[in-house]
Amino acid sequence: MTMAAAAVTSGFTVVPPGPVTDRIAVEARVGLRNGGDSKQAVRVSVYADGRRLTTRTVTVPAGGTKLVSVWWPTTGQAGEHCLSYRVEQEGATIGHGDWPLQVIACETPALPMFQGVWLDLWGLSAGVYGRESDVTEQDLRDIVDAMHGLGVTTIIVTYVEAQGRFFYPSRLRFFDRDRQQETQGQWPEYDAVGTILEQADRCGMHVLLGLGRGGDLYLIHHTADAARLQRAVGISQQVASELWDLYGHHPSFYGWYLTHEVNDLAAAGAYYNPVADFCHALAPDKPVLCAPDGSPITPPEVLRRSHVDIFAYQDAVGPGYVPYEYTYQPERRLAMLEGIYADYQRRHQGTGKHLWADLELWEMAGPDYGHAYPAPWSRVARQLAAECRYVEMVTAYEWSGFMQAPGGQRPLLDTRARELFQYYQTYLCSTKALPRLAGN
Repeated sequence: MTMAAAAVTSGFTVVPPGPVTDRIAVEARVGLRNGGDSKQAVRVSVYADGRRLTTRTVTVPAGGTKLVSVWWPTTGQAGEHCLSYRVEQEGATIGHGDWPLQVIACETPALPMFQGVWLDLWGLSAGVYGRESDVTEQDLRDIVDAMHGLGVTTIIVTYVEAQGRFFYPSRLRFFDRDRQQETQGQWPEYDAVGTILEQADRCGMHVLLGLGRGGDLYLIHHTADAARLQRAVGISQQVASELWDLYGHHPSFYGWYLTHEVNDLAAAGAYYNPVADFCHALAPDKPVLCAPDGSPITPPEVLRRSHVDIFAYQDAVGPGYVPYEYTYQPERRLAMLEGIYADYQRRHQGTGKHLWADLELWEMAGPDYGHAYPAPWSRVARQLAAECRYVEMVTAYEWSGFMQAPGGQRPLLDTRARELFQYYQTYLCSTKALPRLAGN
């Protein structure tokens, strides 16, 4: 291998990560990064079961990156497959890899299950949702194992810093606008982010890391404030860089979540796009995800121009949201759900963006927004049945406060969390659409 060839490194990621149904198209992403001081031309090939899907000659600028992306339709492809790639330069192979992918025959685009689960790290504290004591490092490993046991393939960490604390050993310090104080270091004492990634490595899972909000909860409502926006972008880029330096070697490191919630995507792009660009510069193949709120303004042309890769739309059933009002009556949002996700599906057609669902496992009694508690399975099952008809993948928000595996050492005091887990587990075991995942 020549020195020039050694300058170009590569990565490979498939979105969604799988298993997938036979009713979507998956994206195979080859990320190229040139660490040298001169531009490099390479030849990139992507394959499905050894059959070439594309071959492209790509020039990677000095110190820059490139992404080669190809979409593979899964129609008629039920079974076990392998997507792979190869990067060549001057007749030598300088990068290669593969991605096993199970395709399951299904009546809906998404499998009728929670393939992704959100994890709120503040929920590990005894005082947030009410548990006997704080979650320990071993408890957190057990949580990841419990997720894996339910067929979860993807964990989305909502944020790696919040309320002036980091959930990993960060060296960053900044002024928390919301709390009017400097960041206060780390909580808990162990590295929660590293623990999740380590356990996910062992389970063969994928993890997206939320960058946090940098002490500015309402940033997206103030994107016209150039100084405030620049500060927020800078903090998020610093967090992303530190996370990549600390954890980029983990096989489970799948991508990034932009924790600031979007309503008007065109306006929020002033934050989203430069942060997504920075993350893509670290690892071009790793996707960036956002979670639009209950009344998102996301026209197709704006979606197409966005630098974000995955849109996981909040279903907003928990507080019974109707446009611009919390009714605390989940049935009102449930009555709208089919139409809402059908509209999201229409908007996404031809945009090249991935459409996921962010299903809420909680509800609130009102009259104020707070004091969430686990929802009954009878309600959650209806959300799942509606949303899997329109998206690639269903994710569930969130585990630490609303799902509890039996036998946990630091159980939630609200027993409805264990009931939700057990009802969902029973559902998986009885659903014929998931014979291999449910162990039938």
